[in-house]
Amino acid sequence: MNQNQLQILKLLEELPDSSDFELAPATSLQITVFIERAAAKKVPENVIAQLVELYEVADGYVNYMVIGFFNCDDETIFEWWDDYQELWIGQRDFNTLRWANGKFCLGDASSISYDKFYESPTLVGLIEICRNEMLRAID
Repeated sequence: MNQNQLQILKLLEELPDSSDFELAPATSLQITVFIERAAAKKVPENVIAQLVELYEVADGYVNYMVIGFFNCDDETIFEWWDDYQELWIGQRDFNTLRWANGKFCLGDASSISYDKFYESPTLVGLIEICRNEMLRAID
């Protein structure tokens, strides 16, 4: 695992109730399908690379609160691409995880992000935002 993957693994394992959720990596075929779809849509390579790092650690990871990523071979990820150049990378309750305008964001159906504090240039940063939101909710 590279440094980002180790950080992703650590963050996911630190989430509340994380022991209730399996960290299962995507298969190489699933990763290939994702990369081919993303490349065909002309998703920026650095975004593809960050998502692949997640999928190689935990594909389709879902937690009770805030965070829920789609499986990497789920076509839903690209549902908004043609119209908005956004990736819909996950959903949990009312929380929407997406990549838009060069940032990974936590928002809802009507807003890309709740505000600028819910945006990160990196996927690791988005996972940290979700973790902080979860910890704040249980305090």
